[in-house]
Amino acid sequence: MKSVRAVAALAAVLGLLVTAPVGADLLQATGKITFLRVHDVGTGFGPPSDSIDVEVVVQLSTKPGESYGFQLRDDANRAARQGMLDLLRDAFNSNATVVLDYNIQPPKKNGVIIRVALRKP
Repeated sequence: MKSVRAVAALAAVLGLLVTAPVGADLLQATGKITFLRVHDVGTGFGPPSDSIDVEVVVQLSTKPGESYGFQLRDDANRAARQGMLDLLRDAFNSNATVVLDYNIQPPKKNGVIIRVALRKP
C-alpha cells in the first residue's frame, strides 16, 4: 500500500494529472467488483455512442449497467495506473469494497477512472 501512495504522490508532484473531457462530471462510486477486464490497447469498451478508450474495465455491484475504466499504457501515468490495477485485482480476489473516482459525461454509462481506493468493512 505504501508503494501505491508513493506513486500517487510522485504523479501529483510531477503534474501527471488527467484532464476531464469538456462537460464531464467527477463522481464517486463504492461497491464490490463484479467484473474486471484487461484487454489490448485500442480495442476500447462500450457501444459506439458510449465507448471509452481504456484497457482496464471494472463494474460494481452497486451500479448495474455502468462501467468504468482507465488506460494502461507505456506513458507518464503507467506506474500510478499499474498501482490502480493492482488494487482492483486485490479487491476482486478478496471481495473487498472499492471506491472509484471517475469522470463521466451525462447521460453516458461508461466513465474514466482517475482514482481507486480500498475500504475496510
